[in-house]
Amino acid sequence: MRFSRVDSDDQEREKPTLESVLVYYEVDFNDQRAAGMAECPLHDDQTPSFSWNTDRQVWKCHSCGKGGDSFTLIMEKEGTDFVGARALAASVSLATRDAGGSDRGVSGSAYGGRRQVSPRPGNRPRGGGYVPAWRRG
Repeated sequence: MRFSRVDSDDQEREKPTLESVLVYYEVDFNDQRAAGMAECPLHDDQTPSFSWNTDRQVWKCHSCGKGGDSFTLIMEKEGTDFVGARALAASVSLATRDAGGSDRGVSGSAYGGRRQVSPRPGNRPRGGGYVPAWRRG
């Protein structure tokens, strides 16, 4: 007998992005980076102990030891269960993951707007520098 998760695709589509949850809770983080440290929104923090990674959509506080995904952060902050966290995310219209179709929603991708990729093969500028011996000649 095979067991499979019911509505796993729907849950992933409905899951708010970690970035939108951090913005909602006014966490001071650099949205131009894929990972970093900030002050934990769960407790009074004087030094950054809250690490986040938007590529993997996970977070962890190294002071209080809690961590997880966007729903876990909502559950810890609001003191609710998964159903309450999902209801809160839907009620405040937190941004969800893009289900596909463009490169804009791919976090950390070279095509996501963070850095430009040269259209030339090899991604290197032409006409300068070292020429190997087998090419000279």
